[in-house]
Amino acid sequence: MVGGEASTRRKTTIRLTTPPTTADHGPEHGSDDMEDQRVSTENGRAPTRTVERALTLLVEVATNDGLGLVDLARRVNLSPATASRLLRTLEATEFVRRDGDGAYHGSSRLIQVAVTSMSSVPLYRLAEPHLAELRDEVGESSYLGVGGPQDTVLYARMAESGKSIRHSGWLGRTVPLKDTAIGTALRGRCGDLGYVSASHTLEDGVTAIAATVRWPDGSPAAALSVVGPTYRIPDEQVRAIGERVAAHAQALSRELGMPDLDADAASRPADR
Repeated sequence: MVGGEASTRRKTTIRLTTPPTTADHGPEHGSDDMEDQRVSTENGRAPTRTVERALTLLVEVATNDGLGLVDLARRVNLSPATASRLLRTLEATEFVRRDGDGAYHGSSRLIQVAVTSMSSVPLYRLAEPHLAELRDEVGESSYLGVGGPQDTVLYARMAESGKSIRHSGWLGRTVPLKDTAIGTALRGRCGDLGYVSASHTLEDGVTAIAATVRWPDGSPAAALSVVGPTYRIPDEQVRAIGERVAAHAQALSRELGMPDLDADAASRPADR
């Protein structure tokens, strides 16, 4: 028996093999996967890195609809092999879909998560009646803008005008903070008028009027804006519309907990 056990032990071997290199997984193209393996062995961070990469890809698909694998991989600095693996997982979980031309798009589950998440945020929920009232009062599409990535404003909510010629299609889009009415309002720079207006900045023939919505501490939370054709918002109407936008922005700010500054001022004793 002892001899048999010794023989068995002699036949037991451990082989260390190197994974075959391919065009996608070689030292240059597959280095991010190999790094994940090393990190996983050292401190268990590979799952976190994988999640980060998958989420980065998902954001890229959502914000740049219709890109192919190579373009997506380049934009998020991953090898095509790694990007393909992550995109297959996102496809399987119905967050993205791939069309017949190989382009990727946001899918039904991504939309479901976005809508559910946004509807649970008090700011968005409280803003909706103001957007609807503002649209009805001025007859133009109204928007709620919040801070987006990389110095942008995200159009997060809208109430679309019912007119045949109207501004639409910007829900979910981002625009620069700089040199836009809604961006200026989101930075809290509306001046004494309480609103800011701009024409022909993002689109020819379009005028936007925006005002700041504030958190209880006074910092900018969002911006309300009205956007419509310039021929329907001539200079002589900007003030009247701007005052309505500012009034709704102030009312929404109070609903978020911002003190009513006018009421506070009225309640203070006059200076002697």
